Amino acid sequence: MPLWNEIEGQTLDGLTLRKLLRSEGRTAWFSTEYPAGGAAVVSVFEALNDEDSVLARLQAAARFQHPGLLAIRGTGAGRLEDESLVYAVLEPFDQTLAEVLRDRTLAPDEAREVSETLLSTLEAVEGAGLYHGHVDASGVLGVGDNIKLRSDCLTPRQAESDAPALAALIYNALSGRRFSSERDALQLPAPFATLVRAGTGSNGSLAAMRRVLSGPAVTNTGASAPSATGTPTTASVTAPAVSPASRPAAQPAATPRPFTRDEGEFRPRKRPGITIAAIVIMAIVLVAFWYAFKRPTAPQPISGEAAPTASQPQAAPTATVAVPPAASPVGNAAGTMGAPETVKPASRPSSAKPTAEAPPANGERSVWHVVVYTYNRETAAQHKATDLAAKYPQLEPQVFSPTGHAPYLVVLGGGMDRQDAFARRDAARKAGLPPDTYAQNFRK
Repeated sequence: MPLWNEIEGQTLDGLTLRKLLRSEGRTAWFSTEYPAGGAAVVSVFEALNDEDSVLARLQAAARFQHPGLLAIRGTGAGRLEDESLVYAVLEPFDQTLAEVLRDRTLAPDEAREVSETLLSTLEAVEGAGLYHGHVDASGVLGVGDNIKLRSDCLTPRQAESDAPALAALIYNALSGRRFSSERDALQLPAPFATLVRAGTGSNGSLAAMRRVLSGPAVTNTGASAPSATGTPTTASVTAPAVSPASRPAAQPAATPRPFTRDEGEFRPRKRPGITIAAIVIMAIVLVAFWYAFKRPTAPQPISGEAAPTASQPQAAPTATVAVPPAASPVGNAAGTMGAPETVKPASRPSSAKPTAEAPPANGERSVWHVVVYTYNRETAAQHKATDLAAKYPQLEPQVFSPTGHAPYLVVLGGGMDRQDAFARRDAARKAGLPPDTYAQNFRK
């Protein structure tokens, strides 16, 4: 199978594959046109001896119609360069939530609107005996005045639930960080702290999240703060509901707005004056504390370091109280792409295996990989890595699994630091690999 961007402009079963919009392993989206005219999107699947089952799954997804799902206008199969491909023709969309979150996080009123829309859609999907499985920011799409979920990934539901993925998406949309544990939710305002926790954990479910959103509205911002034991205070549960007459007319839940960057109502809300004053006072106190305890001390020669020269100031011989240096913060590199990086060893061993960076103070290691494709089967990933190695040997394509099982990632080179990873990512894109090739930090 050639690279997805190499089949741009070719025709599959009468559909011209225009611009590559996204690629994820054996699936890719292209812009196209309906045979009768009009813009569309085609989702193409690489058939790996399962052409019939993939086509049957897409046909079942097309039969399930819901206003919160991207409509599937048609399905089919064909061959391209001696490869079997299955496709689904989707209605076009304007923007993805992932594109919005690259620039900013959602305001609370936006997040509540998105949460209500996605929860209603997933409740209908679950009620039909289906499982979505791809609830993430790139799969939340703005279509005109509506917010919709992608629909080409629906599968028969076994015991899975989309509640944990929806909760993680809500947390990410509000904070801009990746969700890792229920304790993260305590940082969110009401009702999102309770909403996210209702979707995670052993008892997490869409029904529990619905009970939170259907509960009484909270008007006191202080009620959202967690108690000392980590449990939401009773004020977030017993606060009286706002009467319909007093609610702003500009927030109808039944008509979700698309993702836009220039609407006035999406501007960040101004903080109350008392909050700003408290922040300023706290900043002044922290600056004074820093100056009090960060006075320079006399340089101490260490092994391998030259002694200070005569031109350098020497410490006075008077008795002083030694102040321990403040511990440097260790960033959460798994949740943020711009986190501080650990220092690499001074020299690399001659072994062919990639070396990991020195572990930070918390005992974890920061290892970056450049990811090109994602597969559910190791054999398919290895096949793709072999094909890439023949075309791009200088990029060192190989297979990597963060968990030891699916998903299997086709990466370029082994583990490396952040600077090398982003340099290799840019080199891969310039060499013609997919534009969504990305670098990610895998904490070990």
